[in-house]
Amino acid sequence: MSTSGRILRSSTASSSKTPEIPPAQRPISSPITFITPTISPTESIQIIPPGQKLPNISPQELKLLRQKQSKLAATSVLALQDLPDAPNIQNALNSTLIFGQYEAGTAVCISPDGHLLTCSHCYGDDIKEFRKGIKRKWLLFYDGLAVLADCRVWDGDRDLALLKIVAIESPVPEAGQIPLFAHTPVFNGSIKKHMKILCIGQPGQDDLESTSAQKTKYNLIEISEGTFQGMMKDVDPQDNSEIGTLMHDAWTYWGHSGAPLVSRSNGKLIGLHSSWDDQTAMRHGIPAIAIREFLNGLQPPGLAEKMYEMATLT
Repeated sequence: MSTSGRILRSSTASSSKTPEIPPAQRPISSPITFITPTISPTESIQIIPPGQKLPNISPQELKLLRQKQSKLAATSVLALQDLPDAPNIQNALNSTLIFGQYEAGTAVCISPDGHLLTCSHCYGDDIKEFRKGIKRKWLLFYDGLAVLADCRVWDGDRDLALLKIVAIESPVPEAGQIPLFAHTPVFNGSIKKHMKILCIGQPGQDDLESTSAQKTKYNLIEISEGTFQGMMKDVDPQDNSEIGTLMHDAWTYWGHSGAPLVSRSNGKLIGLHSSWDDQTAMRHGIPAIAIREFLNGLQPPGLAEKMYEMATLT
């Protein structure tokens, strides 16, 4: 695989790249804040205080979740150090989540009430596998904060899934307060070829390029730079079932599925990484145009408009 455009913390020891802003000068913000709402939310989110038993997780999965959680908490400052100095890029990191299970996978929050996007194949390669699979999974923000999300919509043609955060592990807030989540708006406009982008995702821990069983040295969240390489020709951008119709050259590894691809200039979501072509080494993703159509088709009617309105107001 090509290593161009990588700004990985696992390779900083041999890199001459100097961070654009020293870590001490970059403010740290939490992916979640608690507010007192002016109107009651339509769906409450369960607050699970630290130390209490987490639902929907086996002992083995909980052990791995805790390992990932500790590692993220220990490296959150380094993750901020890797960020370019550009508007809303830290917000893009705050909006990114990784799956807690072994198979990796990434998601991005797109609304302040906790709606997430990821690839449908993270929940099943086909509808039968999805229906048989687990719908509620634990995910982690870059600072290690854990949330439980429920998969509400699965679209195998677009390779998109909509999740909703239903619980968070957090100290109990003041009475009447609700969580507000960092979120990345979907890019709405024309995307020019060679636009500079960032990919924020979770690479798998198994080294698939080794002839023996080895682990990679990648961090749980890696940030890579690249460019938008255009759309596949003569292919419906809504059909991402075989391979993503968006093309890009930001570094990825297996496990990056669902990783947000954001504009380097404004941090808005231009797509989700989904796949790569082993013949050309081109990375592929689900474009914003497919994401917008997916959201516009949600039920009940008006849900997408409500999410856009909330994003605008916040």
